[in-house]
Amino acid sequence: MKLPNKILKEIKKKCQKYWWNEKEEKKYNEIEKDLFKLLIFTILSQNTSSTNTWKAFNNLEEKVGVSPYILANADIKDIENAIKSGGLYKIKAKRIKNVAKEIIARWNGSLEWMRKSKEDEIREQLLSIKGIGRKTADVIISSIYGYKNAFVVDTHMFRIAKRLGIVEEKAGYEEVSKALANLFDWENDSNAVSYFWLLAKYICRAKNPRCKECPLKNYCKFGRDK
Repeated sequence: MKLPNKILKEIKKKCQKYWWNEKEEKKYNEIEKDLFKLLIFTILSQNTSSTNTWKAFNNLEEKVGVSPYILANADIKDIENAIKSGGLYKIKAKRIKNVAKEIIARWNGSLEWMRKSKEDEIREQLLSIKGIGRKTADVIISSIYGYKNAFVVDTHMFRIAKRLGIVEEKAGYEEVSKALANLFDWENDSNAVSYFWLLAKYICRAKNPRCKECPLKNYCKFGRDK
């Protein structure tokens, strides 16, 4: 199944209001230019809201700094205090410090080699670092090569894929990633996947999903049963 342009436009129109504000979008574009900052931002986004992620990242940048050498040598308590708003701050602080140390040890503190490397190599190297999972690795890869080559799957994407009926209930990350990637013809708006994610988060909610107003209701097994 491919989502028609008409449906993608409906999704964009429906979810435009949930898009980041201009300041956040500009800041994220800057973060994407620095793969290490993007990696830290993604770790901070685990199991928390976008609002809390931004608070944690901005605090970390302001109070500690976001570079491999600074974080590798920072006091763990300083990192924890800076990212408290992001939740699970003790776990994330350890991950961040470990990731910084690993990147220094392996690549002299730079991830720029990834921009000239193949997706599989990038994924293999990142997944070998404690604290980095498939989703986090795919965020980095998709930033370089696009969602077509690394379709990022989180809780919301798992849910919508299963509700649409394009994967089985027990489907794992890779299967869901491929199934969702197949929904797009990749000739559309470059932000189509982002709007689809907003739909999954705000319309296809875990509790009280808004099926009647969803642009995908006629494609969705879950929605048709409502």
